[in-house]
Amino acid sequence: MKYEIRFDFPKDFMFGVATSAVQIEGAHHVDGKGEDTWMHRYRVDPAKCNNADPDTAAGFYHTYPEDIKLLKELGVKCFRFSISWSRIFPNGPAEVNQAGIDHYNKVIDELKKNGIKTFFDLWHCDLPWWVVALGGLTNSSFGDWFTSYAKTCFEAFGDRIDYWCTVNEPNLNAVSETSGGPKCFHNMILTHYRTIHLYKSMGLKGKIGAVLWIEATYPFTTSEKNRQASRNRMAAFAGRWLQPMFEGTYPDELINAGDIDRKVTTNWKKELEENFIPCDFIGVNYYSSRYVEYGESEYMNVKVVPNSISYLPTDDYGFGYYPQGLFDVLMYLHDHYPDKEIIITENGVGKKRLDDLDADLHDSYRVQHMREHLRSLSRAIKAGANVVGYLPWTFLDTNEGAHLGFDVVFGLVQINRETFERRPRDSYYYYQNVIKESRVD
Repeated sequence: MKYEIRFDFPKDFMFGVATSAVQIEGAHHVDGKGEDTWMHRYRVDPAKCNNADPDTAAGFYHTYPEDIKLLKELGVKCFRFSISWSRIFPNGPAEVNQAGIDHYNKVIDELKKNGIKTFFDLWHCDLPWWVVALGGLTNSSFGDWFTSYAKTCFEAFGDRIDYWCTVNEPNLNAVSETSGGPKCFHNMILTHYRTIHLYKSMGLKGKIGAVLWIEATYPFTTSEKNRQASRNRMAAFAGRWLQPMFEGTYPDELINAGDIDRKVTTNWKKELEENFIPCDFIGVNYYSSRYVEYGESEYMNVKVVPNSISYLPTDDYGFGYYPQGLFDVLMYLHDHYPDKEIIITENGVGKKRLDDLDADLHDSYRVQHMREHLRSLSRAIKAGANVVGYLPWTFLDTNEGAHLGFDVVFGLVQINRETFERRPRDSYYYYQNVIKESRVD
């Protein structure tokens, strides 16, 4: 008798792809769009952005009908994208740009016409520059600005959006986009609550949550101090968002470190209790894992082991490739929040673009990366994790920002930087078959 291991998925599993407006849309000077953080950085110092002009990106603003046709041919059930806040409110919190609303209505209608579910982020790494200039998340009016923007989007698009995300990767972006540290993440949590309350009050039928970057964190040795350091880092990096989003409290490890009382407000507990409303789901961006050890003089006694990612195979973006880590992250979520719906909202591998574009189409490394992570995902679902979707990063080659720009690519579809021709890579056809069969080899 032959024994066959099957890495399959539930019949209604939601296979899709993920991307974001700021990274593929382009058209930063079209139809009244205002300046965002990416365009501002490029305008100030193009070299620091690897001369990757956000005004071009992948050109999705103009080519979305062609690109949605490619999505349809791929067979995806869901497309994750984002709305550019600075395209809706280009110059400040008062004046709405109707041209921006009209554009996203066309994109959403095209997706719906092709039977593709919609997953839209309200904020994906691209604050309007006017928000930053006014203090960003440290300004007491930030929540008013954000919920006004959210209300405009809910009214314009809410009848056709299946999943809403308030903020992408707040554990990276809510702090890095503007100064303020712990005060920023507390303000973002309260704004997240306000946005969900608003959405629910409008009687819309979709689901609303947030997307977190979560790394699998391991003790460098099995000593109890290193184990505690690992737990502390999970609390600081992921738990400080997961716990308030699902339970309305901060982790004990974070409270004991003193950051909340010292750097936020002594009224934080009451603010969380009075405003809390749980997410409908949590999105997980998983790329990498790392090791930590006890560090007595370090924040929360956590010392990330230097070059710990180098103990793992590493891609050209710098991510440590470890599929088992995805399984472990999902088991962590299952242990802490067993009934909560989980969507893998990003997972991918970055490689330097080849000058030979024909050779660049043959991305066996991406096929292998997808295969191994999908195996881990299938195992996690069978072990009880309530994962309902997988949306890998990314559909088209993107602008990866900072020092990488267009040089490191993640796309299932190649973008010719001179002609903007789209050509599916081998990984596109591999994923097409995974979706069709609802299983991975």
